Amino acid sequence: MNKLIVGNLKMNLETVSQRDEYCLRTYEVFKKLSKENKNKIVFCPPIAHLDHFVHVVGKLPVEFGAQDCFWELHGSYTGNNSPKTISSLGGKYVILGHSEKREYNLENDENVMRKVLMALRTDLIPIVCVGYVENGGDEMENIKNQINLIADNLTAEEFSKIVFAYEPVWAIGSGKTPTIGEIHTVVLFIRNIVAKTYNQEVSSQIRILYGGSVSPDNVSDICHNTYVQGVLIGGASLNPEVFARLVQMLN
Repeated sequence: MNKLIVGNLKMNLETVSQRDEYCLRTYEVFKKLSKENKNKIVFCPPIAHLDHFVHVVGKLPVEFGAQDCFWELHGSYTGNNSPKTISSLGGKYVILGHSEKREYNLENDENVMRKVLMALRTDLIPIVCVGYVENGGDEMENIKNQINLIADNLTAEEFSKIVFAYEPVWAIGSGKTPTIGEIHTVVLFIRNIVAKTYNQEVSSQIRILYGGSVSPDNVSDICHNTYVQGVLIGGASLNPEVFARLVQMLN
């Protein structure tokens, strides 16, 4: 299976000039990779920039997504983004349940589940982050509960469209990553949950990513030795040259 490499640009590129510079640099750098790239690259910029990314960077064989969506398509929900808007702007993916949304916006499993349902309804591919723990909670139990809550509301066909991203909260932006064995254990744990809930076929179909201090120095080891099918990257995606080098490591 080809790797899925998702760049989460978070709340950066805060001015139009920064956005324009990033997009132009990205286009030039990634243009050189287009012929040799074997994997799928996704950019998730701030939604205010999504349209511009699609028009500039979208000249390359890459795809786009958003960093969140709401669980309704329209209405009196000030400050929220409809999944329909994301799709109409050219987005194909949406990151849901990220630890920063949980920490700063009080996101919970119920919210994430409702957003997943609406994203699938509008043909967006949800990238569901798991691994968030607070107040000394059990990571594995939290992952199990979140996956089961989503599974309780979806058919096997719907569930198989979801991408899961394992992001241990302590690793995000810390420069530290779990061991290869630790990541592999979580990947197998997720697949076992899905196999018990649905069947082995669905379990093998879902794509699982790793996220948390991913860099060109560790991405090859992570992807080739833990059975993940790609990575969700934050800081490394903010520098087009570093992002491109990371992609090259997986080709």
